[in-house]
Amino acid sequence: MKAPVLSHYQLLVTATRFPRTNLRSRTATSTSTFRMSLQENAPSIAVVGVTGAVGREFLSVLSDRGFPYRSIKMLTSKRSAGKHLTFEDNEYDVEELTADGSSGVDIALFSAGGSISKKFGPIAVDRGSNVVDNSSAFRMDEDVPLVIPEVNPDAMEHIRLGNGKGALIANPNCSTIICLMAATPLHRRAKVRLGS
Repeated sequence: MKAPVLSHYQLLVTATRFPRTNLRSRTATSTSTFRMSLQENAPSIAVVGVTGAVGREFLSVLSDRGFPYRSIKMLTSKRSAGKHLTFEDNEYDVEELTADGSSGVDIALFSAGGSISKKFGPIAVDRGSNVVDNSSAFRMDEDVPLVIPEVNPDAMEHIRLGNGKGALIANPNCSTIICLMAATPLHRRAKVRLGS
């Protein structure tokens, strides 16, 4: 089944409406787990660099937010390939990232370093994936939107899921994101000017 055509911003807004709690529902008489996130009509996801600290944090946020997905690929370097990872009570094989690794993926979350992003990010885009890159590889590239969803969501209005056209999105480093989350509302209220 094909994923619905949603803008990246719509998907982020929808996903962030869920509270930051574990969305498992358990009844006193049932031992089954209900996952809001695993849905047949949701996008497919790949986490590149899944065995690293940021990759694991990606998984944690996806789970905590109940981010909808129909499938998820766990991708990493050759040396970490073959490991097993448990995510939302399912066991996954960690696969080596290859040029074919992004086939059939709607959203690819990259956090495996700049050289990996430079090599495999464009390949994933060419195969129809929307790549969100957490490295410094594309931060200064004028053709790649540098996005903090709460600050400049309009920078990704042209990006759609499920239409077969990939896109690349970069995000600033963590300290810049935190700073801009505080400075942007101030700037919008009383324009911040550059020094004279």
